[in-house]
Amino acid sequence: MPWPMRLDEWLRQAEQHLTAKGIESARLEAQMLGAHALRVDRTWLLAHPDHDFSELAGEHLLQRRLAHEPLSYITGWREFYGRRFSVRPGVLIPRHETEVLVDAALEIGGSSAALKVLDIGTGSGCLAATLKLERPSWTVLAGDFSMEALHIASENCDQLGANVQLVRCDAFSGFARTAFNLIVTNPPYVAVDDDLPDEIKSWEPHLALFAEEDGYAFYRRLSQEAHAVLKPGGTMVLELGQGQLQRVREIFESKGWEFAKSWRDLSGLERVLGVTHPH
Repeated sequence: MPWPMRLDEWLRQAEQHLTAKGIESARLEAQMLGAHALRVDRTWLLAHPDHDFSELAGEHLLQRRLAHEPLSYITGWREFYGRRFSVRPGVLIPRHETEVLVDAALEIGGSSAALKVLDIGTGSGCLAATLKLERPSWTVLAGDFSMEALHIASENCDQLGANVQLVRCDAFSGFARTAFNLIVTNPPYVAVDDDLPDEIKSWEPHLALFAEEDGYAFYRRLSQEAHAVLKPGGTMVLELGQGQLQRVREIFESKGWEFAKSWRDLSGLERVLGVTHPH
């Protein structure tokens, strides 16, 4: 059996391996893997560089990351809007840019106490749970076609104490007409033939990533169906892919929707579109 090495020595070696594989933020990722192996947080890890670390304890985790398995699937969680969400390969990994969708929904909803909100394609439940926790007086429902996603979303809502009603659905099937004030969605918007990094294309669920018609198929469906479940004057906020704002806006305006506002992410990209339907 190999002798234990110092923790900081293992972290240096892991960082070198990750860097050689072209993985960005290699130092941070090495620290996250080390912390996961030891079942400690990163703060403790950095405060104990001379702690004994069994190379075997981290080797399996490191090899998974070197094979480009996403870090969040290895550790089993991802932070979103300041909260920790469980994630597994059955759901998309929450992205920081999607937090703009939360900001947009909170801005649209304001301080209204009786808002009824629907999250379509909820995945891990990060949007629905966050909105419920940020606005406890809102009624939040969340739907997804995937039973695995709904199971993970349920775990997250339970762990975080978010009272969200989860529904298996195909888009808006099963929801009452004119039931909601606000719809939020992060739909599939990647074109089928787009070249994605291997750790996304080979690991994350294709149903939640890819859409036909060069990535616009689900937007077209939303533009045709969503207004039926919105109350008069209700709003829908949607996440967008890079460069999609103008075309998505045209799709919705052609179906009678009106442009409300767009929001940029921290990179300056138009990330979220808000549209209203006057009925």
